[in-house]
Amino acid sequence: MSLARFLHVLFTRGEVVFRKAPVVANAHDTEALRALESGYKRYLLDLPGRPPPMQPETALKAAEVLRQSCWFMLNHDEDDDQVQRQIAWQGVASSPGDHYSADLTMRYAARVHRRAKALNPGDALVRCLEATLRRLPLSGVLCDIDEAPVGLNFGDHEGLMLLYAERYARHPKPGWCPQGRANEYIELVRSS
Repeated sequence: MSLARFLHVLFTRGEVVFRKAPVVANAHDTEALRALESGYKRYLLDLPGRPPPMQPETALKAAEVLRQSCWFMLNHDEDDDQVQRQIAWQGVASSPGDHYSADLTMRYAARVHRRAKALNPGDALVRCLEATLRRLPLSGVLCDIDEAPVGLNFGDHEGLMLLYAERYARHPKPGWCPQGRANEYIELVRSS
C-alpha cells in the first residue's frame, strides 16, 4: 500500500490497513504530498489563529514515521536497529508549521504508543516512538511518556499553545508543563 493510500484510509476512515510491509516513501512522493496537503487544509479549520504554513518535508516524514510505527506494532520480525532507523526523528519541531505539519499524522501515534506499551513496555518501538514524540510535544503530550519533552517552543502561536494546553489538561504529566506565555494557556484551560 502506498503512503498516499495509507493516508487516505487514515484521514477518511480513521483506520490503518496492511496487506504487506510498507515500502518507505521517497522525499518527492507527490501523491502522498497531495494527500497531506488536502488533510492539512481540513486540519487547519480546527486551529484558531493564523494558519501556519504546511512544511511538506516535516509532514511527509511524520506520515512515514506513523506508518512504520503501525507496521512495527503488528510485525515483530524487524530488529531493533531497523525500528530505530525508521522511527527516529532528527531535530526538534520549533516553528508553528513544523509542529502542526507533524501533528497532522503524529496525533494518531498516541494509540500506537499505548497499544505497543501495553504489549511490551521495553520494546524498541516503544522506546523509539517515545524519543520521537518527545521531539514533537504537540503530539507527544497525548501519550503516557515519563521523560520530559526535548523542547516546548511553539513559536508564540496562540492556537498551538491553546491546543497544547487542552491536550495537557487531559494528559497532565510532570515535566510537560510549559513555562512562560504557553503556561498562561494552561492556566486558562484549567480555570474554564
